[in-house]
Amino acid sequence: MGKGVAIFSLLAGGFVSAAALGILPPEHAVIHAPRSVVLGGGALLMLIGFMSLARDHRFSDAIASLMLLALAAGAGWFTFYAPEGTLHRYIPFIPPSVNEALAHLLFGFGAAASIGMAIWGVRRIFR
Repeated sequence: MGKGVAIFSLLAGGFVSAAALGILPPEHAVIHAPRSVVLGGGALLMLIGFMSLARDHRFSDAIASLMLLALAAGAGWFTFYAPEGTLHRYIPFIPPSVNEALAHLLFGFGAAASIGMAIWGVRRIFR
């Protein structure tokens, strides 16, 4: 079961990356996001597949640390550089200004937690 999920993740990541790079014809993959974001998602899926197939815990810890740093970079971008009005539509019963501030706060906490887990993984590699 574990190898099947890993291989599926590798194939899905390869498909998404190929779509982002323009290798697949446009009628096979409709992309509604910037190609760099789609390529990053495909790369993350492939990292998850490689991490799942790794037999050595140091190698899987290194890949997991890279993946966590990539997720922290995305969450950090949302926290500090997301355009105004991007994150305010999710909780309908609170005012949009509070909703957007809450979203920035939660993405910031997610970035900090991801960086902390990546540091823990790197410390574990060098033990």
